[in-house]
Amino acid sequence: MPGDALHDRLRAAGLRVTAPRVAVLRVLSEADDHPRVDQVIDRVRAAGGRAGTVSVQAVYDVCEALHRRGLANRILVGGGPARYESRVGDNHHHLVCLGCGAIADVDCAVGAAPCLTPSDLHGFRLERSDVTHWGTCRACLNTTTPPTTGRTLP
Repeated sequence: MPGDALHDRLRAAGLRVTAPRVAVLRVLSEADDHPRVDQVIDRVRAAGGRAGTVSVQAVYDVCEALHRRGLANRILVGGGPARYESRVGDNHHHLVCLGCGAIADVDCAVGAAPCLTPSDLHGFRLERSDVTHWGTCRACLNTTTPPTTGRTLP
């Protein structure tokens, strides 16, 4: 995503445009693997530029700021570390591999968001659903060692 588009997204969310924010948002916009914060840090540093020496705390702060302002989704699966993605606002869900911890996006199965309706709303107005589907990814299915189910995810 071009830098100007990233700047515009930050400004539209009411955030100042800073090198760490642009760098983290760029990493999340280009990632398809729902990176952990340590992976975001590695990618920002590898990209270099003005944010190449960003601190660990700065990346944690940026990820949370992007999440709070609706520019990033924070994904919590299986008690593992938070993961982030820039795909927001469409009420999609996730597939998680029990073997390797890989995560993939999956669109809602049927209907408009939220795509799942509880049998009893208990007076709540439903706004979204977070669904995690657990299974075994193709790569793990093709290995000679069967995946370990119930494993703590990376």
